[in-house]
Amino acid sequence: MPEINRKTAIKTIKILAAVLLVIFTLAIEYLPGTPSWDDIYAAAGLRTKTIKDFSLSDLTVVYLDVGQGDCEFIYTKDTAILIDTGPYGNAQKIKDLLRDFGLTKINYLIITHQHDDHIGSLPDLEQMVEIENRIIPDENTKMSGITLTLPVDGDEDMTLRFLGPVYKNDSLNNMSLVIKLTYKETSFLFTGDAEADEEGTLLRTYDAEVLRSDVLKVGHHGSDSSSTPAFVSAVAPRYAVISVGADNDYGHPCRSVLTTLASAEIHRTDLEGTIICTTDGSALTFYNTK
Repeated sequence: MPEINRKTAIKTIKILAAVLLVIFTLAIEYLPGTPSWDDIYAAAGLRTKTIKDFSLSDLTVVYLDVGQGDCEFIYTKDTAILIDTGPYGNAQKIKDLLRDFGLTKINYLIITHQHDDHIGSLPDLEQMVEIENRIIPDENTKMSGITLTLPVDGDEDMTLRFLGPVYKNDSLNNMSLVIKLTYKETSFLFTGDAEADEEGTLLRTYDAEVLRSDVLKVGHHGSDSSSTPAFVSAVAPRYAVISVGADNDYGHPCRSVLTTLASAEIHRTDLEGTIICTTDGSALTFYNTK
C-alpha cells in the first residue's frame, strides 16, 4: 500500500473510532437500560463491586473487608448500625460504604470490645461521620439482657438482643458483646472475639433456641480459641461468615474450625472481599465484592 493511502486509512479508522465512542457514550447517558461505564468496568473486573451492584431487600447486613479485624454494618431504610470499626486505616472505607447507601451518619455504633482490630478506626471515623448513639462497653458494663427494638419498614421491627458477656471475665475477648439480630424469620449472631470460655457460659445460660441463628459471624476470626463444636451445634447456622485478613500471621481460619463449620455455607472476607447478606425476613441472599 502506498504511504499516503496507509496514512489516510489510519486517519479514517481513528475518526470512525472516535465517532463510535461518542455514539456509545451518548447511548450510555441517554438510553434507558444501557449499562453505564461503571457497570462495564465492574463486569470486566476493572473495579471492585459496591452496594450499588446488588439488589437489596428490607434488611442488609454487610461484613466489611477490613483485613485482620471485624466490622459489620446493618442497614434498613430507617436505621444504620455499625458493629466495630476494624483496625486503624478503615475509616474512609466505612465512610465510602455509608455513601453507597446514601448515608452521612450512623444511628448506632456498637463496639464489641476494645481491641485495636475492632476499634482501631474509631478515632478517624468520628472525625468523618456523625454518630448519634454509642455503645462502647468497658469491663464494668453489663449489656446482657438488654434488647433494642428498631424499625425496619412500616410496622415491621428488628430486635438486637444482647446475650453476652454474661459475667465479668479477665479475658477481654471473653468480654465481647454477643448480639443476636432477629428480623421476622431470619436471625444473625455476632460474637466479637468471644472464646470457648464465654461460649460455654452462653450454652449454660440460654436454651439452644435462643442461640440458634441462620447466620453466624464466626468468633475471633476463625481462631481455634472459639467455635467449639458444642457452641456451633447449638447455634446451628446455615451460613457462617469469617472476617479475616488474607495471609494473616495467625493462620486464621484454623482448619479445625472450618471442619466444625462444615455443615454451614462458609463465607470469608479474605477470599470474597466485603460480603453482603440481604433478606426480606424469609430468604437470605449473599453477595461478595470480588
